[in-house]
Amino acid sequence: MRTINYSEVVEANIALHTRLAGEYNSCEPQFRPENLGRVDALLKSTIEKTKCKRLLDLGCGTGFIINLAKEHTAEITGVDVTQAMLDRVDLSGPAKIELHNHDTGSFEAEPEAYDVVTAYSFLHHLYDVRPTLNTAFKALRKGGVFYADQDPNFYFWEAIGKLERTGNHHPTVSREIEMTSYKDEDIEKSFGVSKDVFNKAEFSKNIKGGFTEEELREQLLEVGFSEVEVFHYWFIGQAGLVNDPRFDKGQNLHHAELTGDMLQSIMPLSRHLFKYLGFFAKK
Repeated sequence: MRTINYSEVVEANIALHTRLAGEYNSCEPQFRPENLGRVDALLKSTIEKTKCKRLLDLGCGTGFIINLAKEHTAEITGVDVTQAMLDRVDLSGPAKIELHNHDTGSFEAEPEAYDVVTAYSFLHHLYDVRPTLNTAFKALRKGGVFYADQDPNFYFWEAIGKLERTGNHHPTVSREIEMTSYKDEDIEKSFGVSKDVFNKAEFSKNIKGGFTEEELREQLLEVGFSEVEVFHYWFIGQAGLVNDPRFDKGQNLHHAELTGDMLQSIMPLSRHLFKYLGFFAKK
């Protein structure tokens, strides 16, 4: 297999997200109301705990985090390598918002100027996360927090990758096989972006296979963060619980929360059942 380099992954991301920019907010699952509520609560809590006045959002895309954070903090800096995504960011609202079209790994943020740094559903797009972790660390003041979320859990991708596409699986499992192992086919068919470009653009997911808790913790501590809390999120079958037509939405969310808590309590035995992971890292 030919070796892929850093710049190829950057170029693939620009190509993919330039094509997806117009549909991004309607086709990505993080924009669903239940997830918006979850992330808003986590973000608000982090901003309150750090008394955040300035927030840096790395890989800001079309403004998923910016749209939430601007209701809770005064100044936001967004960084993304794809100008077409930045063009979709809503700059209205109470916060001062500044955008930069730049690679997050080499972005020269003002040192120790931010209370919170975020990276939502972004780290898996990188060839190497370490330069971006360094950017976050340098940008944070002492005691500041780096919050990242919705990146692929290696153990989930590993488990799904061992299953046959044509096997006699429950529909929930079959859907996950399609969404994890064959998403490149859907992207090529729906948006005309080649599988090669898509897979390079999601390098740390589609080529490296995602992140482990151990790997992320080690890298964050090596960069210099003093405290690291890694969490796992979205267990297989959670969508079915959340959208169960037998109960109202409130009950469904409660059922999903109880199930998630139970699965969390038996970690690490259950870690392969969670699709995503994230972390809070304190400087």
